[in-house]
Amino acid sequence: MFGKKITLGCLLVSALILSLTSCAGTAAPVPGEAPEASADVVGARDAAVTFVRGHFDEVPEASLSWVEERLTPEDLPGGAEWEYTAGDWVVKVSHAVLPPEWTVYRVGVFNEATGFEWEGRVDGSGRVPEAPENVLLARDQALFYITERYGLSALGPGLAWEEEWAVGEGIVGAGGYRYSSGDWVVTVSYPVVAPENTIYTISVANQSTGFQWEGEVDAQGALTEHAAQAPEEMFDRVTARDAAMDYIFETYKYPPLDQSVEWQEERLTAEGIVGAETFEYTAQSWVVEISYPIVAPEATIYEVTVTNEGLGLEWQGTVDAQGVVTEG
Repeated sequence: MFGKKITLGCLLVSALILSLTSCAGTAAPVPGEAPEASADVVGARDAAVTFVRGHFDEVPEASLSWVEERLTPEDLPGGAEWEYTAGDWVVKVSHAVLPPEWTVYRVGVFNEATGFEWEGRVDGSGRVPEAPENVLLARDQALFYITERYGLSALGPGLAWEEEWAVGEGIVGAGGYRYSSGDWVVTVSYPVVAPENTIYTISVANQSTGFQWEGEVDAQGALTEHAAQAPEEMFDRVTARDAAMDYIFETYKYPPLDQSVEWQEERLTAEGIVGAETFEYTAQSWVVEISYPIVAPEATIYEVTVTNEGLGLEWQGTVDAQGVVTEG
């Protein structure tokens, strides 16, 4: 499959929204009683307004009461656009008619009196990326392709991506963003050239399974796959947890848990933290906390803490990607 070029723009959520925006802008408001948009549309509006409040001095007040109006006829196939007004502020939200987990909302925030304008998008998880639109289009196109080509349902829609700038300080002539969600890491890099000549280099990796993919998307939406590596048998956080527990049971002669006992998982990673994950597992009186960096699977070292108040046990150690347990 390497080197094969395909065009998936017509299948992408983002591309659908781009085409929707042009047609929705010419539609006349529907007269009559104001309809009610879905909670997802309202949530996209609020997420965009919150983002604007956090990044600009001139912002809408939190106490504004928005008046809603649908700008596209209800029988218009393919998409919808909504407008919200409060004083001089106007917020427009448009989206393609797709399953909620695939929907991306294009939002514009304007102030007619001051000339303030902001346009961006809100993804299905309610986050507002800062990257340019074409970067997000290229990322989504690669993810859609990988999901379909390799059957990776875990990489499907609805992931809450944490975004960070991925170019070193002082480097000019290049741009790049890193996106992480759980064990997935996506990097998009590109040269700073004319938009019509830009080629986006994309890498996708899962540090737990070992899946790796590399390719590129050009400005016209043609995708080229350069390399792909199927998942390898390496320890993930769950098998690392089990390896640490087996070590404790064998070393300290505690009776092992019954195989029917189920662990309860809780993600402890603080909001805004990228590049690392922390999870807690509880079963009966056992508590296991696992922390690890988001790096290449073969280089992952899991830091494990195991406590059992009833036994007076507090154990610390590490488990590497091959399952080797080290105490201390």
